[in-house]
Amino acid sequence: MRPIILGIAGLAAVAGCTPAAPPVKSLVLVEGGVTATAPAGYCIDPGSSNPDAGFAVMAPCATLGSGDNAPDVLGVATVQVGAPASGMVADNSEGLISLLGNDAGAGLLSASGNGGDITVIAAEAEENTVTVHFNDDGVPPIKGLDAEEWRAFTDINGRLVTVAVRGLASAPLTEGTGSWLLGLVVTGLLGTDENTDASASES
Repeated sequence: MRPIILGIAGLAAVAGCTPAAPPVKSLVLVEGGVTATAPAGYCIDPGSSNPDAGFAVMAPCATLGSGDNAPDVLGVATVQVGAPASGMVADNSEGLISLLGNDAGAGLLSASGNGGDITVIAAEAEENTVTVHFNDDGVPPIKGLDAEEWRAFTDINGRLVTVAVRGLASAPLTEGTGSWLLGLVVTGLLGTDENTDASASES
């Protein structure tokens, strides 16, 4: 129980103890181009998110003042939606894997833009999705997060969508829990009616 309590306290500090707005389960990004939906036990923090810029932050609802019980897996996920026509995964997933394996691509993974900070642990290409598991020895994107990250790239409505998941430095995610949480966030993006319907209308 103690590690869970410490993890909640740490995530509350990362997410912010007093959210500017109540947490929500889903958030429409880029004027309806993509809808982000949080996994069970997780909420989106409107105060840390920027829908117009296509950015959303997800954390356990319990750390955002919702009163919910904490989920078994504690982490922070971010979603970033690219510009129109920025999609690049569906037609070239293997090419993206190759890019991320060289110095220039490693710089894209780094929070600081320094490819020398990146050590790729694993990378996998599936239909319309590329996932990468890596360590980033630079300064974390949010203070208090672990160096280990799970990231996914996918195309939705012609836009490149990037999902990143990290645990706390004091309570890191494991290979299994990091991949699992990443998969849930990606499923929430690809599985919503808004995203599915919009994709179908463009096919």
